Parts: sequence; structure tokens; C-alpha cells
Amino acid sequence: MQASGYISNSARPLKDRTIIPGLVMMALAVIISVFALLFLSGSFSSYPHLFLLPWLFGLGVVMAIPMFILYYQGKFTFVDPLVFATFSYFFPAFVVGGLFFAIGLSQPAFTSLIQDPQDTLPLTIALVALGFSGLAVGYLLPLGAKIGSVIANRLPAADYSPNSLIFPALLLLLSGVMNTFFALILGQFGYQRAVDVNSYDGLIYFTTLFWVQASFLLWLIIFRQKKWNFIFLPIIVLLISTSLTKFLYSGGRGNIIQVFLVITFAFILSGRRFSFKQGAIGGILLTIGLMIGMIYGTTFRNIKGSEETQSAEQYTENVFRTVEAVGQSDVYDTLTFGAVNFTERVDVLSTLAVVVSNYEQLQPYEEAYGLDDNIWAETKNSLIPRIIWPDKPVVSDYRKYSDLYFNFAGSSYAITPMGDLLRNYGIIGIPIGMLLIGMVLRLVYRSLVENQMPIIWRVTLYFMVLTSVSYEGFYGTILPVFFKIGLTAVIGILIVNVIAKRIDRANLTV
Repeated sequence: MQASGYISNSARPLKDRTIIPGLVMMALAVIISVFALLFLSGSFSSYPHLFLLPWLFGLGVVMAIPMFILYYQGKFTFVDPLVFATFSYFFPAFVVGGLFFAIGLSQPAFTSLIQDPQDTLPLTIALVALGFSGLAVGYLLPLGAKIGSVIANRLPAADYSPNSLIFPALLLLLSGVMNTFFALILGQFGYQRAVDVNSYDGLIYFTTLFWVQASFLLWLIIFRQKKWNFIFLPIIVLLISTSLTKFLYSGGRGNIIQVFLVITFAFILSGRRFSFKQGAIGGILLTIGLMIGMIYGTTFRNIKGSEETQSAEQYTENVFRTVEAVGQSDVYDTLTFGAVNFTERVDVLSTLAVVVSNYEQLQPYEEAYGLDDNIWAETKNSLIPRIIWPDKPVVSDYRKYSDLYFNFAGSSYAITPMGDLLRNYGIIGIPIGMLLIGMVLRLVYRSLVENQMPIIWRVTLYFMVLTSVSYEGFYGTILPVFFKIGLTAVIGILIVNVIAKRIDRANLTV
């Protein structure tokens, strides 16, 4: 029996496949025609980056090829790691964001730092295509799937009844909420940054993830119910209210994405079919949520002013002031404000272009900023917990990177794995490094989800490790964070399963 959430080949009529080449040719003809009209009308003089349109189209084709392969194999699903990476980051950040930059909707202040944009910007797009291709090849190679299959057959089932998991999941949620509140007081949560790095900071951060893990687990239990039960109404209210509270206190512009992913992944991995209609509705809701997040997050940061650590009372006051400011603002001005910030936030192409343009010239200065050879240093240092090595240096420091490359340490600019690999190993390092990530993702997917019935603890662990992968940060932090969050999730799973096992035994005794 095929796990629900996957699309079987038998359900695909042949005519659905045969129209795809025609649609691609039509789209290509339209794009070429539009590009020709823009050239003949003189729009290139008003919008100097329109020459990127063919390059962006080519990048879109590169990203579409693996999607078609998975579609023809009957494996296309949003929870697939490659599909998730494509539609959650690579396509919106580089194709859509690049389009915003090309037509002038995104006009970041650091554009002047891109040297020789006529050559640098196409090169940046080519490097993104190279990195994505490496990721796709690594994922589609059979090695990761074969190793994952062996692991899957040796993992314990330990599948307990959903009802027995409710109480321990609520306990885990309470633990996550309390740890997050503690992190807020210590300046480890929200839009604030503690000056001193302590040996227990990592432990505090990772235990706050129990909140996310428990939320996913509870939504998963709800979606696995065949019939509605009144007992789930207060749980849904609790989940929505805690998610809203976390969003308000995070001060982040992208926290709403986490809420969306928790619910969407729980729905699909529960065994329910994710239809095109539901996907369209989800996409609309996500777009609206992102706009709200951009408006609230940017307003909160403007009101708070800096990342200085505050008391819980002061921080809460800023939350209320932000809600009041957003509520009293003019609707048109608010939407315009959100749209401008949204287009610039989505555009990662121009940010990466700064690295591509300057990494060779700035390489001699990286040692002074502690950024030289950061991938190997981060991988090596991550093996030793800070509680054992209190003076462990912070290697992949976003502020120092932003200071060196963007001349501004007050924000954290995206670097992306491609940019980090380029800085460390040159162009050849990009496909090799991304291929390794692709193989790891396929191994984990095959071990926990692919070609098997959904087991609650496995899909929960899968969700936690998959969403831990950041394609916007340093490459050197991907695998260390991946394993640390995986270990944290395993601890949470063990807590939940031990209690659920006792509940199941008690029910059998009764």
C-alpha cells in the first residue's frame, strides 16, 4: 500500500503528461515575445536589469527538470525534500526574487556594491543553477535511497495510538513554552541578542524547539482522526493561540512560515490527500501571512530600535505598541509598506551577487573577521559542545559577515550555501557541497517517510530535521544544526513515547 500524500503513476492519465511540452513551448514563446517587446520599446534604459529575464527563465527551467522527473516517477509531493527546497526557497528567492530585482520592484541599498553587474548578475544566476543542480543530482542518485532503505528496515516501529499521545504531547508543548519564556528573559528569543555567549545558550535554544515539535505532533494527531471529536476543539484553540503569541513575540518577519509548515506538513504526513485546490488556498493564505509578517516584523523592529536585550515587561510593551501601530495605520500605506519590504526580502539574488562580486577581493580580510575557512572550522568545532568548551569561538558570525561584505553590521544578510561554498572552495566547491546535502536529504527521507506507512514518531522527526535546513545561511552550519535538532527531536520523541506506552498499557489493563 502506498503511503498517502504520494501521487501514484496509475492516477496520472497519459493526456496530462502529453500537454506539458506544449505548455512549456507556449510559455517560452510568450516570454521571448515579451522580452522582444521590452527591448524594442526602450524599457531596458529605464530598467537596467531587464537583461536578466532570459537568465531567470533558464534558471526556472533548471529547477523544473527535477520536478518533472519526480512527477513522472509518481513521487511529486510537497513533503519531498527536493520539492520542498525548490518551492520554499530556491524558486521564490532566486527566480521570483530575481524577477522583482530585474523589473525594479526590489531596489536594495547595497546594489552599488555589485561590481560589473552586466557580468556578475548572470554569473550569480549560473552559480545558483550549478548549486541547485548539485543538490538535485545528489538527491536523485540511488546511494542515499539505498542507505536509507537499510536504516528504515532497522528502525523500531513504536507506533502508539494517537489518543495516547495527546497528554505527553501537551506536556512537551508546555515544556517548550516555558523554555521559550526563559529564553526570552535571557535575551535568546525574539528580536534581541545577548552580548555574552554562554555555555548553556545552545541548550536553551534547542529546548525551545519542543514547542514546534509538540505543535506538529498535536496537529498530526488531529488530522489522523477519522471522525471529529469535541476534545480536539480546545487543543486547536490552544495551538492557534500559542502560535499567535509566538509570532507576536518573535518579532520576526518569517515566523508565520513556520506555522504554515507545521500545519501543512502535519496534514500531508497524516495520510490525507493534498489536492491542487488545497494547495492553491494554502498558497494564497501563505502570501497573505507573509505580507502580515513583513508588516508586523518590520514595524516591531522599528519600534524596538535595536537588538538590545530587554526585560520581559519592556519587550511585552513593544509587542503591544506594535500591534497598536499596525492597527492604527492607513490600510493603503500599510499594504504598500508591506509590499515594498516583501519584494526586497524575497530577492536574494542581489544579496548573493554582492558575495560573487567581492569574495576574491575580500578574502585576505576574512581572517581578521574570523570568517576564513569557516566551513571546516564550523564542522570541526560543532563536535564539541560549548558546555565542555566554554570559549569555543563563533565561526559563522552573520554580523561579521554583513560588516565585511555589506559594510553594515546591524543586520544579517543572506549568504546562502552557494555563497559560502564559493568563498571557501571556489566554483568547484558549489556542486560538490550541494550534492552532499542532496544525498543526506534523500537518506533521511527514505529512512523516515518514503515508501512506508506513516509512523507518528518517524514523520515528527522527519519534519524537525527537514525544516532545520537553512538555504539562506552558512553552509558550514547546515549539517551541525541538522544533527543537533535531530538529537533534540529524538529526546522529545522518547519523552512522548515513554508516557504514551504507559497510557496504552493502562488502557489495555482496564
